[in-house]
Order: sequence, then structure tokens, then C-alpha cells
Amino acid sequence: MSTTPADDGRIDITGFKLVALTAMMLLSFAAAIAMPFNITGIVEAFTVTNTVAGLVATIEMGGVAISSLIFAQIAPRLNPRRVYVIGVATIIALNIATIWAPTIEFLYVVRGLVGLFAGAMVATVMSTAGRSRTPEATFGVINSAVGVMGMALSLILPQALKLHTLELSTYDLGHEGLGLSTVDGLYFVYLCCAGLALLFIRFVPVPPKVEAPAGGETSAPALPITGWLALLGLGIIFFGHGTLTMFIISVGVEQVGLSAERVGLVFMFGGVFGIVAPLAAGYIGTKFKAMIPTLIIVVAVMIFGMLLSQASTPMEFYASAPFFAMMPIAMMPIVLGALARVDPTGRLTGAHPAFITLGGALAPLVGGAISTTGNYSTNGFSVVICGVVGTLLLVAAIRTADRLRDDAEGAPVPAPGE
Repeated sequence: MSTTPADDGRIDITGFKLVALTAMMLLSFAAAIAMPFNITGIVEAFTVTNTVAGLVATIEMGGVAISSLIFAQIAPRLNPRRVYVIGVATIIALNIATIWAPTIEFLYVVRGLVGLFAGAMVATVMSTAGRSRTPEATFGVINSAVGVMGMALSLILPQALKLHTLELSTYDLGHEGLGLSTVDGLYFVYLCCAGLALLFIRFVPVPPKVEAPAGGETSAPALPITGWLALLGLGIIFFGHGTLTMFIISVGVEQVGLSAERVGLVFMFGGVFGIVAPLAAGYIGTKFKAMIPTLIIVVAVMIFGMLLSQASTPMEFYASAPFFAMMPIAMMPIVLGALARVDPTGRLTGAHPAFITLGGALAPLVGGAISTTGNYSTNGFSVVICGVVGTLLLVAAIRTADRLRDDAEGAPVPAPGE
């Protein structure tokens, strides 16, 4: 079945279809969600510096960005279940290769390939979600589930990091013991996640393809420049946010004088907020137009960023850090819902991980340079500047989405038989 200009191909994504689509996203993308743990494991397993281990993360996330940008444009023409079968099977094989990786150079190649296939998976999931009849609610559930997955992995992966202390002497074949590295434990968890993803493939929603007619012209309308500018603006906002987020622990320990354990409790509260906020935002997005909620959230990000960057007491840190860390996640269902209205084919929503990932990859480097030239309050100003610039780029697309929503809601209901 192919879509036509009169049929935007929107589908109902509810119930177990929504569960399956969300599971496909989380289980195939688990390694990227828990990237800080991976860096720690790679440092221990290969006895390398944080910089070298960080390069593995940069290569993997770079693969996600490149692949998601490409697949977002072709996903409406593909059968998503085929993408998931190929993607999950390949990720399983590459996770096995990671466990047996002999050198850090081998790891560069393997994790780069994982990034390419994971990017294809997440772009396909987000493109499908963009075809939902209620995209704000769909994205709200997906983003909330990312918070749940993050909390679950934060409980499981510390135990996986301890596997290198085991000696399985029962299977000793002339060696001192079969020692397991930290990488083995971490990527065994991701291997299991990918294996579970196979169980959900047959249940994922499959929107109608956007196919080219006989004349060879595409039936999908050209994406508006305002949509691409909105994605760039979203990436800039997340980049600015990352220039401070990457150093929240340093702010709490160095600037405020908290223990690492206290900062960890703040992150736990932030995780809870990161679960509830997207669900609330998804509900708000189905009831109200996008402009005002988006502006409120971006302004809140800037205010909490400035408060956090200048925090000098525990109470100031507690009151700002968890909300600043998770506030952008609350914005995603509303903004992605707006982009889904601007582009019913799901190509814009499918491409958004590329812009967010690239901004996140650059943020630690730039944020570190900013903090060394002044102090963390300088990082706060970078949050504000990026928030303003990103919002200006977002406004046109959100205004268009709100107008389309008004037109749809004001359209007369056809009489029976029309």
C-alpha cells in the first residue's frame, strides 16, 4: 500500500504496538543509552586513558548520527520489520565481536559498525512514531521509557562491571582461571537486550510505504527548509545543554562541595523526573498547541542552567540540577509532535537523532574548553546563548505546525456517505 497526497498514511500506535515499537528502540539502543558505563569498562579492560575510551564512544555515536540522517530519508519507503531483523541480527553479532575484541583498534571498527546499524534502527523507529495519529503521546511514551531504561541499566551495569573479579576455575584449561573483563560483562548485557528485541519484531507497527509512482517522481513532498532549521535549532539547544550537563558532577563536587554519593542521589531524582515529564508533555501536546509549552520549557532550561552553573550551596544544587538535566527530554514529545505535523512522512522525526547526537558528541569538548577559560558560570551562559539561537530556528516550524493543527481541528466533519 502506498500513500498519496490525500492520504498522509497516519496509523494508530497504541497498546502492544506501542510497547513493541518502544522496546525496539530501547533494546537495540541500550549501549548508546549507557555510554558512560562503556567508557569506564573500556578504560579498565584495555588499560587506556579516558580520551582513548572516549574516542570509541565518539566513533559509535558518530555512526548513529550519520546512519540515522540517511535512513530517516528512506525509511518511509522501507519495510521496517526487515530493517529491524537485519539491524538486530547484526548488532547481536557485533556485540559478540566486542566481547572477544583483542585490541582497542578492533573495538573502534566494531563499535563504529554498531553505531551505523543502531542509527538505522532508531531512525526507523522515530520515523514510524512520526506517522502516529497522536505523535505527541507516542513520543511521550518513548522518551519516558528511555528514562526507565536508563534507571534499569544504572542498576544492572555496575554489577556487570564487577565480572572481571570472577575466576571461573571450574573451566580452567591450564590457565590461572578464566577471567572476564569489564567489557565482557557490559556487552553481554547489551547482547541479551538485542536478543530480546527479536521477540518484538513481529508486533511492531508497519505504516504504509511512501512509494514512487510509475512516472518516477516521488509522492512524498519535499521537506520544508523550516523543518531542517528546526532540527538544527534542536541540536543547538541540546549542544548548549550538554556543555553544562557533562560537568554536573564536577559542579556538585568541586563548586558546591558535595560527595559523589549525594550527587548520585540527585541523579536518581532526576531520573524519576525524566520518566514523568515526557508523559506529561505528551499529554499536554495532545491538548494544546506547541508554541507556548516549547517556549516555557526552553526558558526553564536556561534559568535552571544559570542557577546550576552558579550554585554554591547544596540547596541551590538540589533545586536546579535534576530539573536542568532532564528538562530537554520533556520538550521532545511536543517538538517532535510538531515536526510530525509539518512532515507526515516521518522523515523529519526520523532525522532528529542525528542532530542531537552530533551536538552531544561536541558538547564535552567545547564545554571543557569553556570551563577552563572561566568557570562553570560561563557554561551557564553558553546554555542561554544556545537556547536563544535554537529557539529562533525552531519558531517557524512550530508556528506552521500550530497552523496546520488549527486547520485540521477547524475542518468540517464529513456527513455520512461523503
